[in-house]
Amino acid sequence: MADLFQISRESKTLEIEETSREGFPFRLVVTLRKLGVVTMLDYFISPEDAEGITKALSKTGAAAE
Repeated sequence: MADLFQISRESKTLEIEETSREGFPFRLVVTLRKLGVVTMLDYFISPEDAEGITKALSKTGAAAE
């Protein structure tokens, strides 16, 4: 899987990866590191999901201006 985006803040990492999974070309991975425990949560995203996320984030950016 190829990384498309990654951001890390303190003990948290958010990654968006490209996948070859049919119907779900994106994978969102949230990694939490606390007290020596690592928890990784992943979610496969469809193109429709990605479009919805893009719209939601665009609205947030426009509202801040």
